Amino acid sequence: MTQRRAAFLRTTAFRQTLLSAALFALSSFVILGFVYAASAGMVVRRADAVVNDEVQVLNDRFQSGGIDNIRLYILQRTVGGGDYLYLLIHPSGRTLGNLSFLPEVQPDEEGRVQFTYRRPPAGGVDDDNEKEDRIVRGQIVELPSGYRLFVGLDVDDETRLISRMLNTILAASALALALGVAAGIFVSRRFVRRLDKINNVARRVRAGDLQPRAPRNYTGDELDELSENFNNMLDRVEALMHRMRHTGDSIAHDLRTPLTRMRNRLDEALRDDGDLDAREQALERAVADTDELLGIFNAILSLSRLEAGESRASIVRLDPAEIAADMAELYEPVCEDDGLSFASEIQPGLAMLGDRGLLSQALANILDNAVKYTPAGGAVTLRLRETGEGMIEFSVTDTGPGIPDVDRERVVQRFVRLDNSRSQPGSGLGLSLVQAIADVHNGRFELNEGPGVVAGGHGPGLRASLCFPKAPREAG
Repeated sequence: MTQRRAAFLRTTAFRQTLLSAALFALSSFVILGFVYAASAGMVVRRADAVVNDEVQVLNDRFQSGGIDNIRLYILQRTVGGGDYLYLLIHPSGRTLGNLSFLPEVQPDEEGRVQFTYRRPPAGGVDDDNEKEDRIVRGQIVELPSGYRLFVGLDVDDETRLISRMLNTILAASALALALGVAAGIFVSRRFVRRLDKINNVARRVRAGDLQPRAPRNYTGDELDELSENFNNMLDRVEALMHRMRHTGDSIAHDLRTPLTRMRNRLDEALRDDGDLDAREQALERAVADTDELLGIFNAILSLSRLEAGESRASIVRLDPAEIAADMAELYEPVCEDDGLSFASEIQPGLAMLGDRGLLSQALANILDNAVKYTPAGGAVTLRLRETGEGMIEFSVTDTGPGIPDVDRERVVQRFVRLDNSRSQPGSGLGLSLVQAIADVHNGRFELNEGPGVVAGGHGPGLRASLCFPKAPREAG
């Protein structure tokens, strides 16, 4: 339990929350401290202003009637009560006023002093044991003939209020820090619990179990987004692992036929001692089978390199119309030889970022399939255009049998061949290469219905499209 608590205290969530609480408490202390300083300053300024006005009144009295006029004014003010404190000190030491003595305090540059005096409580008797200490702030004025005059104002109530305010500020800051830490622990525990669930899933995946998924609360917060991305990554990893497990069987299945055929021909050539022409033909067919095997392995290597991202370095700015024109020039005579009509519609003036060789290979694979599966008398159309979304689209449309909707996601996987293509030569890697090339170029590869639809739900025809982002405008 102690280890778990220590581990929790070391978590980033707790430390960040604790830091936030400390910053909040500090900011609260600074703000309340500013309020305290402003309030204390206001009390001092008010007392000084009021005392200064009273000193001015006494100066006017002195100018008009001398020291006797000041004595009369002090007697009137002290007998009637009031907030002011007066002390007139004769050169001989006699005093007059409602203040018994003037302590030895050093006044400031303007003659203002602040000290503590004793005053009986309101309604109480003048008993030293009953008197209370209070704070007075005032001003000392030096008069002619050796007289000294002190005029002050009792600021004890205001000072006590400011002192209580300071204590409240300190208590509020401590409470804010404590509440911040408590809230931080609560929030951090919730955050850590959610993060622990994701880490537990990661540990199970690391141990080889690809089935668990990170829990989501579908609030759209950062942890929910992390769980979504984590689950998508696991789906991708699981699909790749599933593909890898079946790749060996698929390779063995697709290579067994050409290897068996090549062995039979070589065996036949070895057993036929007399007929040199038959032996030569068998060897030539064996060489053709070997080329077919090498083509499959080369396709696998190319697909692996594409999925590893090795071809991204060769992506440059290019004109897709040139690629489309080259493909049209190459496949138009091929279609004529197979009894197919060929048409091309190429929009000029477009630019994209890509690898010319890879894009040509992708279009060649799509056109090969279109020519291979379109019966004589059909048509193949190659188009290049800018879509309404601002994308550059290569598309190949044919009038062949098409591909059922349920099989369109499956045919872009490795070694997948539909039943109607088993009689045709091929390895089942052509559309996988097209999909990989589209991924390298941040594009998308889509298979849709062709020119028409029949009762079976697909065909006649197929429309294969490659969409890529446009290249940004060149400077200048």
